[in-house]
Amino acid sequence: MALGTGLQTCDWIEETTESKTAFAELNLLDDLFEGVDAQPRPYQQRIATKAVKALLNHHADPFDEFAGSSASVLIESPTGSGKTVMGLAIAQWMQKHYGLSIGWVAMRRNLLKQAQEENIARGFDVKLELISMFDKNPPKVDMLIVDEAQHDAAMSMANLHCTIRPQYILGLTATPFRCDRVKLCFDHVIRDAGIHQLIQDGYLSQYHHYTIPEYTPGAVAETYAMDTERWGKAIVFFHRHDQCVECQEQLALRGIRSEIVTAKSDRERQLADFLAGKIQVLINMNILTEGFDCPDLKTVFCRPSSKACTIQMCGRVFRRHADIPFKQVVQCQSTPHPILKTAAATEQYVWSGEQWNSLSMNRKIEEISQRSRRLIAGTQVRLPKLVAALKETRPMWEQQRNRF
Repeated sequence: MALGTGLQTCDWIEETTESKTAFAELNLLDDLFEGVDAQPRPYQQRIATKAVKALLNHHADPFDEFAGSSASVLIESPTGSGKTVMGLAIAQWMQKHYGLSIGWVAMRRNLLKQAQEENIARGFDVKLELISMFDKNPPKVDMLIVDEAQHDAAMSMANLHCTIRPQYILGLTATPFRCDRVKLCFDHVIRDAGIHQLIQDGYLSQYHHYTIPEYTPGAVAETYAMDTERWGKAIVFFHRHDQCVECQEQLALRGIRSEIVTAKSDRERQLADFLAGKIQVLINMNILTEGFDCPDLKTVFCRPSSKACTIQMCGRVFRRHADIPFKQVVQCQSTPHPILKTAAATEQYVWSGEQWNSLSMNRKIEEISQRSRRLIAGTQVRLPKLVAALKETRPMWEQQRNRF
């Protein structure tokens, strides 16, 4: 049974004509982001509007895609697309117009901190109850917003739902396919533009893709050490802790400062040092696949992984930065899912013959080719006189037929 199904919806929303009329009269696109320091992107307006419509279940058109019960809604949108802003806009609207108490829940404390900082900095000023997924006595709230909702299928999350029993649930996630069961926990899933489209539209950073022959701690360390200026601030992902340790040792031998981030390490200090430039490389297994924002991160070394994990790892680097026109992703030849399958790169490079070789067409040649195609397309073609005369001549069989 979907979460939200069986939950008692707010009677005054369902039964009071006045509340439905009030919702119908509101210009939702303008009202959602009104009075805040956040210029909504077109897709953010679309998603937030759809989410509120689905949650309130008010549809003038009976054939509307949101017709039916949708007490729980999942927003699926890529890393860097502004899910927190969308969640806060929806929370503010629901609190402003219906007086709902709002709870913001996440697995990690730093995600709760980031949400509250965004809430204050952008002027949403939503009265939020910050709830850890592991809280034994969470406060009762009318609406629960679940950050990084791919964990929603976990037993701890299910227990939290049963304890709080909110009237409405809004999930935010970049990678719900990491666990397909999460979709069963929500009545409705809303998705809009993907990573490729957001890059093309300029909301996420363009990137260059690099392919190395093998993905080992030594190969990664050597690749980074050969050109530290090219790679800049980097995150490295491995499958095992011993690989992380080996890579750190190899980097240290080359005079490069790095640290391993684990569940037990001092992450706040490590991330602060990384943001301040005291650490050049952060090495981890899985801990940095979510809840870590560093706009001036330049490179991700992505271990061989499935589509879901690859998108999560690479998603860390797609946030735009004014001083970094192109971000970078490094993968090996044997990776099951090159990120190129998800989003096209501006440039592609392969390490071969002791150097990086570009797989992209020379830009000058491409410009000449494009100009030539435009000229050909705009040229008026005139047939030679002989060919034109032949076109006007009747076929021989027709001439012979007319003789009889």
